[in-house]
Parts: sequence; structure tokens; C-alpha cells
Amino acid sequence: MRLATFYTAPLLALLLVSTPALADENSSAFDANGDGQITFEEVMQRLETSARATFDAMDRNKDGVISDKDFDDVREGMEKLERWFEDLLKPFLPEQEETGHLET
Repeated sequence: MRLATFYTAPLLALLLVSTPALADENSSAFDANGDGQITFEEVMQRLETSARATFDAMDRNKDGVISDKDFDDVREGMEKLERWFEDLLKPFLPEQEETGHLET
């Protein structure tokens, strides 16, 4: 499986979470022309800024392309963050069995 396929859903989720307008309870943040309807174009207009920032952050060598190497760099960074978070929470979690599953 190509890494680009594997990371499409997490990238989309990251874009949606990082978009301040989606945190608003008021849907009018997307209704650019105020007609009471939200079109696909209006949604994409709001997401463009976040999408560009996320794309640029993932394009580590700034060549305008997100390559498998760029995805590897992002994956490595996410794994490091996950290990840091696990270490941070370890004192507060129940003991784990040797299989790595939490005891119930």
C-alpha cells in the first residue's frame, strides 16, 4: 500500500480539526454569501488556508510535492509524539501484561 493512500484519512482529519471555523457552533461561518445555504465551494474556501498550512508543513523539502519520504518524516514525528505521550501517561495507567494489553 502506498503511504499516500494510507495517510489520506488522517490528513483529512487533521485538516478538519485544525480549521477554527469547524469549532464554531454557528454554521454561518461557512455561509460566505449569507444566503442561508452552505455550498461545497464555500466549505472549500474556508478549508483552503488550513489545507495550505498542513500541506506546507508536510512538504519537508519544500519542493511542492508530498512524497513518500515526506510521509515517512511525518509518520516518524507522530511515532515520537505518541511515545512521548505514552511515557507521560504511564504513571497514571494500570499495569500492562507482557502482551502489551491493558489489564481489565
